[in-house]
Amino acid sequence: MNSTETQLARWRPLLFELFVAVSLAVAYFYLVRNFFAYGNPMSFNVFTAGSEKLYQLYQPFMNPGWNGRISGLLLSGALTDSSLIANSRDAAQLHQLINIFGLYHSCWLLLLFVCVIFALRYSLFINLGIFAGLMYNFSPTAGPYFYPWDLPAMLFFTLAVLFFERRNIWMMAAAICAGAFFKETVLVCALLFFFAGQLKWTRRILLFAALLTIYIVGKKWLLMHLNISAPRFSPGDALHLHGSFSLSTLMHNVAENFGHLFSPTWNSVIFVNAGTLAAVLVLGWQRRFLPYMTLIMAFICGLFLFSPHPGIGEVRAFVEVLPLSVILLSILWSEHGAALPEAAASHGGLWSVRPTISLLPPIIMAVIVLTTGIATMQYYVIFGDIRLTDQSKSLLGKYIYNGGKAATLDELSRLFQSGYADTALKLGINAQLEHRDAEAEAQYGRAVEMDTNSIYALNNLATLLATDPDAQLRDGNRAVQLARHACELTRYHEPALIYTLAAAYAEAGRFADAIAAADQARALASERGEPELIRQNESLVNLYKSGQPFHQQP
Repeated sequence: MNSTETQLARWRPLLFELFVAVSLAVAYFYLVRNFFAYGNPMSFNVFTAGSEKLYQLYQPFMNPGWNGRISGLLLSGALTDSSLIANSRDAAQLHQLINIFGLYHSCWLLLLFVCVIFALRYSLFINLGIFAGLMYNFSPTAGPYFYPWDLPAMLFFTLAVLFFERRNIWMMAAAICAGAFFKETVLVCALLFFFAGQLKWTRRILLFAALLTIYIVGKKWLLMHLNISAPRFSPGDALHLHGSFSLSTLMHNVAENFGHLFSPTWNSVIFVNAGTLAAVLVLGWQRRFLPYMTLIMAFICGLFLFSPHPGIGEVRAFVEVLPLSVILLSILWSEHGAALPEAAASHGGLWSVRPTISLLPPIIMAVIVLTTGIATMQYYVIFGDIRLTDQSKSLLGKYIYNGGKAATLDELSRLFQSGYADTALKLGINAQLEHRDAEAEAQYGRAVEMDTNSIYALNNLATLLATDPDAQLRDGNRAVQLARHACELTRYHEPALIYTLAAAYAEAGRFADAIAAADQARALASERGEPELIRQNESLVNLYKSGQPFHQQP
């Protein structure tokens, strides 16, 4: 065999695996893009939160703890702004934004696949396992949430492990630092410093503390300059941790999450990551895997302790440990001779690396520089805009100029130059949060007029018409029509929507129908493992049985 044939034979497996990786990324693009505008609106809200032209980081429906995940928010915000002309939101631009949403997620997944391919031999099995694990995020228990920090966090978490295995401590630190600003849970990887035998204990502790300090101080500094109150370090205030570390809070979170974990349902969180998490927790307890099992257990304990309900129910939260779980299981599988040649097992299983692993540090540094650079430019675009105060183009700037008070509905309407149903829906949410229910009802009605299949506008309007404390705003019969249409669009598979239908029936005086709908919702919620939803609505069902509708308090 001549040298050309030898080189071709050496590269053929890698090229084939790259082709499979691209194919999987394309498939993921078409799967995830549908959840931008047509799934839960929270995916849209969060993806556009760092945009100067649309929704801003301060928005009231943003979780305060999420603002610390600023790299993903600014990166997706920059992509949003690049696809929009001024504040126009016509159908063509919306379609373009949907594609950008899908491309953003699929590119991060492809980058992870490529890193695994360049780093490890026989990576085809690992990448197929990662893709299979991600598919559980499309199951009903997961909820249609796809946020701009989940896949980047999974990539940097995995890179930190790969660099640790190669004893490349400084690249590991760079991966952890970059990943933490996408999602703070990547900081769990800093525990690996305590297993770095080549370092003295003093240096291990200093490196661990340095990474925590960089994240806490960096987050506070960045958000302070955007006039954003950031009271959380996810498990609480970054500078005042006592609130979130109180014993009562921790015990409440543990009880809620254990209740969710052991809820009897086929669509259970125990199957998360295609079962690889449960498998590695059973099979992975070997001395050589101690650093990685410690990492996985610390990650899981963090979810149980610091994530209130639904906490562990959001199975997307587990994707960070998915690649590591698959790698460890692959090593165990290969060493039993079931999947790989004996030669591979004799060289450390799938931890045996390709020569191309030397390409990994420059690739990752390029990714860090590129993503951080784009995020930084977007940061200064927003920062420069809010300094203009009354001349600001962005909603954030107008918000600050108004002294921190929410902008009026008219100002929001002029800014958004409405014409798309989702805008009216968000205006309705804003009005309802400020207890301006009449304005909220008008906006929800406008959203329904523009899009008669807007599930969330239908449900929100039906809820107001059925339960508003102002009798003049209630209309039971119309609420029934709207709620029934929302249920039909979801084929009566969403218990929360069916509970709304029950409230509408009660307001219309149809108490037998209200009780039947509530029973149907309870059964479906029990099947899907949502005991909290049942508990929240149990008192309402008792009202219907006594012949009374439910009305919110003023």
